[in-house]
This record gives sequence, C-alpha cells and structure tokens, in this order.
Amino acid sequence: MLRRFGPHAANLLTALRVVLTPVFVAAVLRADVARADGGLAVVCFAVVAASDVYDGRVARRWGSASDAGRMFDHLADIGFLLAALSAYARLGIAPWWVPAAVGASFGYYVIDSRWRAPAGVPNLIGSRIGHLGGVSNYVLVGILVCNNTAAAHLLSPATLERLYWLVPLYSAAAVAGRLATRLSAQREARFAIRVTPV
Repeated sequence: MLRRFGPHAANLLTALRVVLTPVFVAAVLRADVARADGGLAVVCFAVVAASDVYDGRVARRWGSASDAGRMFDHLADIGFLLAALSAYARLGIAPWWVPAAVGASFGYYVIDSRWRAPAGVPNLIGSRIGHLGGVSNYVLVGILVCNNTAAAHLLSPATLERLYWLVPLYSAAAVAGRLATRLSAQREARFAIRVTPV
C-alpha cells in the first residue's frame, strides 16, 4: 500500500491544502458566531502549514519531485494565503492592501519565471527572498488565526498594524531582487555578445 501511494503522497499533501482552504476561510468568517469554528480554524491552519512543510520532503524521499509538483505546491500556497488574508480583510482585521501586496508579488514571480525559464518549460523559479516572504505570510496568517480567530488577543491592533506594514516591504524586496537578477543577466548577455569573436 505504501509503495503504491508513496510516489503520490506529496501531491496528496498539497491537495489537502487546497481542500482545507475553503474550510479554513469559512471557519474564520464564522468564528465570531460559533466559538468552535475558532478552534477548527486553528486546526486547519496547523494541517495546512504542516502539509506545506512536508510535501517537498516527501517528494524528495520518494523521488517524485517534479516541476509540475512544485507548480502545484506554489499555486496551493498562494491560493491559501490570498484566501486567508482576504478573509481577514473582509472582517476588517487586516487592510485590503495586505493580500493585494502578496498577490502582486506572486504575479511578478510568475511573469519573471516565464521570462527566465526555457521556452515551453512551465516552471516557477524561486528566490531566497521570495521563499522568506512566503514563510512570513504563513507566519502572519498563523498570528491572525491564533490572536483573532481563536480569540487569544495577545497582540494589540497597533502591533498587528506594524506587522501588516512588513508585508509590502518584503513583497517589494522580492520583486526588486528578481528585477536586479534579470537586469544583471541581460547586462551579462549583452557583454558576451560584444566580446564574442566574429
């Protein structure tokens, strides 16, 4: 049984993230009315975060890592993060520009990957800053689900406001890093053309 499903385990973990996203959002939106939904949201977030941590490891363990699997992973991530942050924006807990900054940064990530990938190869080319930004987005959702949805209220609205302002900063840093890499590659290509002997 393990041998049969092992090579598909990573994609199943990623799919679990997709399935739990609407459950998480519904629990967040209903938490003020039904206290149990706050606990459900915390559990959903824990499972979603764990699936994001382990799907890549499982893929490498079974030798099933692929460009398609990585793309599925990234799309599941952005789908969850945008849905979660948009739910908090709808509740008036987070400002609208938080999910907008995350979406814009991911959009540039997709466009830049298309520019840099070989023709006809669907791939998303990661970056260290982008990875740290993605982790930070998950941390922010985790803070919101524990602090607000589960009603721990350990952080004040003023503290949350300062955390929100970090989102466009690291999102812009990820875009700037990609732009710098692209411009550097273009300069090197032009220089190589100039010095190539005829």
